[in-house]
Amino acid sequence: MSMAFQTSFLRDGEWVTATVNFQAALQQATAPAPGPAVEPHPEPPTCGILSKTVVESPIVRWVLPVRLRSNTHNDVAFIGSPHQEHFVQISELRRDGQVHEVARKNDFGSRIRSAVVLGDPQEQGLEDETPGCLIKSEDPDSSMPDAPDPANNARNRALPPQLLVLMLDSGDCVFLFLGQQADASLEFVLTTYSIPKKISYLGYHLVVDPSSRYMAAASPDGILVMYELEEVAALNTQYMSRGSFTPVKSVRLRAIQGVIHKLEFLYPRPEDDYHIILILIVIRKERSLAEPVTRMVTYEWEVGDSLKEIFALEKLGNRLPKEHKMPLLLIPLRFNTALFTVSESSIGIVKDCLSGSPVFESLRTDPPSQTELHHGAYDPLWTAWARPFRRKKYFEKTDIIYLAREDGAIIHVEIEATDLVPSVTNVGCVDSNVNTAFATAYDIFSDILIIGGDSGPGGIWKLAPRTELEQASILPNWSPVVDVATTTGCSTRNTPAAGTQAASARQTTSSKALTKPDSVFTASGRGAKGSVTQWRWGIQGRIGLDIESGEPIRQSWAFKLDHRGGNGLFALLALPHSSVVLQFSEDFSQVDALTAEDTHFDIASRTLDACRTPQGMTVQVTERTVTLVTGSESSRFHVEELLGIEHIAAENAFCADDTVIISTPGSQGYQLHTLLVTPAGIHHDGTWGVQGEITCVSLFAASESKFVIAGSVLDGTPWITIYTSKGETVAAKAIMGHHARLAHADGSGVGVQFEPLTSICAVHQDADEAYFTAGTRCGHLLNMKVTGRDPDRISWVVETIGVSPVEVFAAAGPFDGGTAALLCCDNNLLMMTEFSPRVGKFQRKQFVWLTDANDASMPSPPAHSVCSMRHNLSGYAGHMSLMVQAGSSLLLAEIWPHVGLVPRSIPVEGTPTRIIYSQTWNCLVVALLKGDRPTLAFIDPESGETISVPSDKDGKPSEFVSGLGHSGDRIYGLHEWLYVKDGKTFSFILVATKDGRLLIVSVNKIRTRTDDGPAKRLHYWTRYKKVLGQPIYSVVGDDQGIIFCVDRTIHWEVLDLAEKKLRPMNEYDLDSPATSLRVVGGNILALTTMHSLEVIDYKTGPNGDMALVHSDQISRRTVHMIDAGDPADGRTGWPVTLLSDQRGGIAGIWVPWRQRNKEFDVIFEGMLPASVRRFAGARSRPLWLAHGRRPRYGTLPSTGDGADILGVSLDGSLQHFTLIGLELWRFLCLVQNMARRSPETAALTDAVARGGEEGGGDNDDDMDDDGCDDVELEPKQHPKLMHIDGDMLERCLRRRALERMVRKGDGFVLFCEYLDELEGGRHTGGFRVETVPEQERRDKYLGLGYEILEYLLDPAV
Repeated sequence: MSMAFQTSFLRDGEWVTATVNFQAALQQATAPAPGPAVEPHPEPPTCGILSKTVVESPIVRWVLPVRLRSNTHNDVAFIGSPHQEHFVQISELRRDGQVHEVARKNDFGSRIRSAVVLGDPQEQGLEDETPGCLIKSEDPDSSMPDAPDPANNARNRALPPQLLVLMLDSGDCVFLFLGQQADASLEFVLTTYSIPKKISYLGYHLVVDPSSRYMAAASPDGILVMYELEEVAALNTQYMSRGSFTPVKSVRLRAIQGVIHKLEFLYPRPEDDYHIILILIVIRKERSLAEPVTRMVTYEWEVGDSLKEIFALEKLGNRLPKEHKMPLLLIPLRFNTALFTVSESSIGIVKDCLSGSPVFESLRTDPPSQTELHHGAYDPLWTAWARPFRRKKYFEKTDIIYLAREDGAIIHVEIEATDLVPSVTNVGCVDSNVNTAFATAYDIFSDILIIGGDSGPGGIWKLAPRTELEQASILPNWSPVVDVATTTGCSTRNTPAAGTQAASARQTTSSKALTKPDSVFTASGRGAKGSVTQWRWGIQGRIGLDIESGEPIRQSWAFKLDHRGGNGLFALLALPHSSVVLQFSEDFSQVDALTAEDTHFDIASRTLDACRTPQGMTVQVTERTVTLVTGSESSRFHVEELLGIEHIAAENAFCADDTVIISTPGSQGYQLHTLLVTPAGIHHDGTWGVQGEITCVSLFAASESKFVIAGSVLDGTPWITIYTSKGETVAAKAIMGHHARLAHADGSGVGVQFEPLTSICAVHQDADEAYFTAGTRCGHLLNMKVTGRDPDRISWVVETIGVSPVEVFAAAGPFDGGTAALLCCDNNLLMMTEFSPRVGKFQRKQFVWLTDANDASMPSPPAHSVCSMRHNLSGYAGHMSLMVQAGSSLLLAEIWPHVGLVPRSIPVEGTPTRIIYSQTWNCLVVALLKGDRPTLAFIDPESGETISVPSDKDGKPSEFVSGLGHSGDRIYGLHEWLYVKDGKTFSFILVATKDGRLLIVSVNKIRTRTDDGPAKRLHYWTRYKKVLGQPIYSVVGDDQGIIFCVDRTIHWEVLDLAEKKLRPMNEYDLDSPATSLRVVGGNILALTTMHSLEVIDYKTGPNGDMALVHSDQISRRTVHMIDAGDPADGRTGWPVTLLSDQRGGIAGIWVPWRQRNKEFDVIFEGMLPASVRRFAGARSRPLWLAHGRRPRYGTLPSTGDGADILGVSLDGSLQHFTLIGLELWRFLCLVQNMARRSPETAALTDAVARGGEEGGGDNDDDMDDDGCDDVELEPKQHPKLMHIDGDMLERCLRRRALERMVRKGDGFVLFCEYLDELEGGRHTGGFRVETVPEQERRDKYLGLGYEILEYLLDPAV
């Protein structure tokens, strides 16, 4: 009997159902397959992933004024985010109201739960008296002396006035301060105390008593831990004698019945400084059916009493009034053992706390009305308090408290000791939300308020007597970050699947193409402080003065000169056809432009160069004259008379010491002339002709002789020539492509075509060698070496800086401890440091971002020239003052050697929820909430200006477009859809909202004029709207229509141009909503909230339905995804899809595209410090790092277009991800395992668990590679072990710890073995030659290890 059945199969791209005979099907299945062999399925790639924190979270939980160095340093501790293991940053508050970072530590291994200051109050020297503080002063005999400067031996060791105490989530208590090393650098010195018993949430409350003899820590569930501390004098003796200290004398644990809500020590009477008073606010349920009762429990004792006896009995305590049953703050007053209680609805004072019947009185306050910064539905709450600095005697009779509310309102409470009657004054409102990061700092004239900021930037405010609050500076805070966009869209968002036609056809970006680096923008903050943040990496330059000249300024010079009996600062400006001399008043409040009668300088001609000789003479060289100024006397010499040539003008000039070199054009060609300056005047020393056109000149000295170095161009070819001061040619070389090699990070090079030099700057000189840096007109930087030994006297290394001319300028002195130079290119200002004669160039180049202290949205002005001033205007060591030219503006700015994020915050007047970059309109499109109504804003990324105008369908401006502006709604999905029809591309913005509105928005450019001329404006309107009644979580477009997820259902709809509406095509039900959608070929990648990633075939499924073709092996609570790897690099199996989840995990999964209904393969998994909210691909490295960069040492391409993969978290941190091959993973995993075993590089809690003492003296010699440890040394390949912690590797690199980690045993053998395997052994081939001595071979291996770490950990922004 023949059996038949129906089946579906794919024929010519369509699913067909047919009846098949069973026997025929079996015969067909067993018959040999005709034709060519079936291509095998690709195998999943094998790789690891390296993650590194590039930018840490800016969230600050506490701000504490603390003297961790000495009484002369006005230090402030910023202690970061409670949500993960974060940082302690010590900054110094300066006279100008700015804080400058001094030191930072972020490797505690556990999050910081709380922090307090231990030690005497800060002695500020206010009329030789001690100002008040949060804690009471001990007798002067027991105060901590100032830290030494520096501490070179045991006799000089001493503790600073105060210590910072941190309670970690692990239960460890860390005592730390800043110590100065022999090289004057600062390092954290710390000791850790651990209690034997693990107590959950210990340190949720942490307080220190006024005498600094006791510290109390508590967990909310009723565990109280009392620490008895050593006397300050005893601690200092310990540290002086042995270089370490043990602060904790004894510990006592006590279980309290109920919940410990608050904890605080009270101030005793001044004459009873031995008296200790501890107050606990305890909430307990005393009756089964009654509400919990809040009681105030008091413990008191004298110093030295037995804690066991004091806490032996449970105390009932006094019941708090109903209005104070849940106090937000407890504020101890400095007298009468009284305290303030601040509750949600009232502020009260508690008197007679020790009488057994304390008295509660409510205060009459008239708090400020709610401000626009408030986010909640109820009244704003009081969140923090601080006590300002006053004289010690003042606080004996009067106490002052600043009380801050979450919406920025601040009140001033003053209370007298005689009657305890407070006086409340409304201080005003600060432009910042306030959380617990609120403190006062010392200033001799004003009260300084420091606010860390909450969901937006914080700041520093000054309050002088009888004045209003004045903001002195802004403290950046770009959290929370909810979305990210880059100015150039990277293909990582829609990378074709491996094996598809699109993937095989892709081409990588040409290495010759020079493109501007991508800018990274994030949607940050909320409410009135919502903003779009531009992430800029480099050095911050704070603008102090902005002067408009009215004409373009070519260059400037600064001098301190005698003028009318005084010594003032003068600036000499070169304009296109003249010069200007500016005189600055001593306090820079006034700037005057001097007339020709008021100055000795020539202002009728354009200045070419100016200098100050060692003898104090100022030399000015203009196109027509040379002017010498000495004190109140001056002399001027015309170029025509000096050279004896009529109708001649100088074109280039350079002066140094007593020599001036100028170039002049003439009928016979260009000539160079040397002039010598003497006390009697100046005279002509020599003239000679040169071939071609001179473009720049400079001078240098060698072997007690002076030489001229000149750049020229002859027949279109640039030349560099060296002459003696008499005109004899020493060396000459054409700068041509076959001579110059463009230096890449990997050591390779490509020929380049040069244009003439623009400027030359001497940077370094040895006995027989001189080094120069020079700019070209085509964006290249030449790092030249001139030597008297080699036949090839002139050589160079070339770097690509930009596309416009490069101008180089000498730094007036060292910066960051070494030789430095500055350059301008593409309207950017750069600082070059760490010059290396070995490689012949500056190894570090950083953008200098010029900022306004009171305008965080200002873009960095377009700098084209800069003058490094010899005079440090701020007076702070390590700082450098610059005079920057930006068009017609002259800017005075200050920089200091700190490299990091310099954010630019563009306000959007609402809460941003989504952000994309429009390739069509070259602008940012931001979805935001204004109040509680959603809208869109189109923002120019350069100016930061909103350029959009919402319109109705008739083009009339309106407040919101149709479909937006509904109260309570919110935009969930935002996507730019490029719809192609009949060869034409139409651009739409797709918008999806919480209330189920789907919008297709059209955009059009309109012409408009402003006072500044034509302006770019866009008007947008709703072309199509659909209301679905359920949340639309995500939306994306394909070549025919749009795909969106409504609740848990994916819809595919096609645009019908004839009917002008969307026509439903198909839908698919998910297990949980999809928050992110991507289209790859004919498949949808749906990232769900609860069930990881699902791949759905939405075009070719059976019966025309959507079908699930791939899914994950486990359910992940995923957040975002991005493709990693280059599918067009010749290897099969790429890309890998990188997933992030809500717990902070990442996973690399591989989709088996050619194996339908197969689950993903897991390539790697790992945990990060914070969950990645959004991934982004960005080519954000500067050109000198990115141009020609290729994967090295076994790294793999992150994307097909040369982009790096970045990940931003809600807390504002930024991670960089790098794919690594198996051999490199093996090496890095070995280093990571050794670092975990080393107390020097392991996280603090790991080191403490193994008995390591941080800051307790030298223990490097105690490390044993062969010691018993639970960290296995040799790497084991497994997906859960393929993640490398780049932050740990960064600690190894920063501390140069490889030598101590791999000093002996199997560790060093494996270290060398794994390095030998990298890229086929190409990096270590020369190390293994028998003639290489063992120590040299060892050093070479360690040096290669450091090179690899530097390459991998270089910031990608």
